[in-house]
Amino acid sequence: MKKKTILFLVTEDWYFISHRIKLAIYLKNKGYNVYVCCKNTGKFKVIKDEGINCYDFESRRKSLSTLHLINEVIAFFKCIKKIKPDIIHLISMRPAVVGLLTSLAFKKIKLFVTFTGLGFLFIKEDTKSKVLRFFIKVFFIIFTRLRFVVAIVQNNDDYNLFIKKFYFKKNRTFIIRGSGIDLNYYKKNNEPKGKNITIGYVGRMLEDKGVHWLIKGFKLALKENKDLFLLLAGPLDQQNPTTISKELFNEINKMKSVKYLGNINDVRNVWNKSHIGVLLSKREGLPLSLMEAAAVGRPIIATDVTGCREIAINKYNAITLKPGDIDAVKEAILKLARDKSLRIKLGNNSRRVVESDMESKKIFNEYFLIYNN
Repeated sequence: MKKKTILFLVTEDWYFISHRIKLAIYLKNKGYNVYVCCKNTGKFKVIKDEGINCYDFESRRKSLSTLHLINEVIAFFKCIKKIKPDIIHLISMRPAVVGLLTSLAFKKIKLFVTFTGLGFLFIKEDTKSKVLRFFIKVFFIIFTRLRFVVAIVQNNDDYNLFIKKFYFKKNRTFIIRGSGIDLNYYKKNNEPKGKNITIGYVGRMLEDKGVHWLIKGFKLALKENKDLFLLLAGPLDQQNPTTISKELFNEINKMKSVKYLGNINDVRNVWNKSHIGVLLSKREGLPLSLMEAAAVGRPIIATDVTGCREIAINKYNAITLKPGDIDAVKEAILKLARDKSLRIKLGNNSRRVVESDMESKKIFNEYFLIYNN
């Protein structure tokens, strides 16, 4: 029996490694030939070492240039012609646009699109963003009628958005929790001992992820509790328009009670050293960092926004707050820092949240079933 071939289109190799490589490995072990088409930022070896094929693809994920878009469509067309996949899986907004345009020439290939956090276009309210949102909406309404597409979202809010606003069909739209979380890899453990209370953040250093609010809130909390420490890990992502300013980055590196680790391979080191997990995003798909923090049994401080609220449940395993409420950030940090029994209670519940429907084996099987439906 001929092996099926699946082709993933994502923006960059580091994203594939952090968010999708375990799904790809699962599919390879199920007998699939697995290819990923993405920009090579120097991490192709990590992917190839897992037996997954790589195809270099220049993605300009923040470019609005029509010429860039045409070039990407041509490049992806060549990729499809060479690989001849049975299934194409597009992940995030830019690959969705490029892949849908290209796939009109390959209507016999099964097509899946995963919409992740939807990005800054769905956060900003300036005229330019509103116009682009309108055109994206029209684009998907038209192209999902020209081409059979299975849409995958990661949270309930986005499911309702695509059904009600983008008019996606219910029988072709599914909620799948990202790539889930490996509960054997992220084992529940006790919070670290010691005088300091450490708050952990893992993610790109973006204003869209609330890093600027976190620093402001932490500084206010530090004035009232000198035993606080903030541990930050994740890339700067300077291509993103909401990357933090140089001034803020320099300030972070000068603060004695803050340590920036940069982009690290094993984020368990952050969560195992932390008492609290935090994410203050403006919008998310399904934040992997909160799943990780929850899996190891940490209480969470998070914004009550799309994506985050799937994992951070106020008063159950988290303290949730409105985006930009710096005083609420301060109060949440101080409240958890002084109450160990509350941290333990919320942390135990965090583990229960991800155990309920976010375990990676369950998620991978859901993908396998819809690929083969």
